[in-house]
Amino acid sequence: MKTSTLVAAAMLFVNASFAQTSYTDSIKAHQKKYVQDLYPIIKSDTAFIRFYRIQETYRVKAKVQMLANQKTFKMVTSSGISKDAERLALVTFTLNGKQQKLYAYQLLSLKNNAQTANLFFIPFIDATSNNDSYAGGRYLDFELKDIVNNELVIDFNKAYNPYCAFASGYNCPIPPRENTLTEEIKAGERYWKEKFHH
Repeated sequence: MKTSTLVAAAMLFVNASFAQTSYTDSIKAHQKKYVQDLYPIIKSDTAFIRFYRIQETYRVKAKVQMLANQKTFKMVTSSGISKDAERLALVTFTLNGKQQKLYAYQLLSLKNNAQTANLFFIPFIDATSNNDSYAGGRYLDFELKDIVNNELVIDFNKAYNPYCAFASGYNCPIPPRENTLTEEIKAGERYWKEKFHH
């Protein structure tokens, strides 16, 4: 094998390793900021925050079907007080070789505010819920600009627990039944329920 070929092969290996390391580091930085932002709410209990192992296979590109003329509905919360919400889009994707679908929603309290009108979220429950992750489901947050050419990158490594997982007094939206995944999503935030009593 020529020297130039060896060098090229080595560079490919280095570049692939760098790409993986860069992705992992970016998620670690995201998780670190998440814990820092959570500290004012649960203080030293942030020591009990846990995450699944970072796996890039849980970062998927979804097709987005925007939904028009959707009726407002009552999204139930952890406190029993409902919040007005609308379906924004249907997202479909392949995860671990299986086709999946979830709905994206907008809370009207945010949609009707100029500063937050571009925000939406995907709450979901999966086969780890009430086992290794929070029973009330987890969330993924987005901005409208994240939808590009009717596609959305969904990174389950960024899935997080609502505040009500850690403290009482919050009205956390509970994922509608239509946003239940039968697969285990072993990515994002886990839940150490023995450490959070409220």
